[in-house]
Amino acid sequence: MSNLGASAAEHLRSYFNEVAPTPRIGGAMVLRKLSDLASASIHGNSAAQDAVAFALSEIFDQHSEDRDDRLVTGDDTYLLMASGAEHLSEAIKFVGQGGTSENALRIIASLARLTPDRLYGRWPPKIAG
Repeated sequence: MSNLGASAAEHLRSYFNEVAPTPRIGGAMVLRKLSDLASASIHGNSAAQDAVAFALSEIFDQHSEDRDDRLVTGDDTYLLMASGAEHLSEAIKFVGQGGTSENALRIIASLARLTPDRLYGRWPPKIAG
């Protein structure tokens, strides 16, 4: 991992560990910063780590945008962390330490289930008929 990618991955881990146990994790600006840090962790040396960093960045970005678009309750933040803390932590660890392609695929699949629409019951979309 390049020094810049390693530094960003370490900063991502540190910042997530700082905000995850607090209500701040639900803030749009905090989620945006986590997205930016995950994106900065893409370094080009490991496709698996880059793919997980990209997926993680997208999840944080989608939650940030979702919180900008509507009134957010404490229940929303609780649901995100109750459903996703383990998966988010695992993804952040993978971005910093790496692992197998199979683990990357499993982590990305678990992150996909954390999109705001799926997490808050807005998926699948209702089809008029």
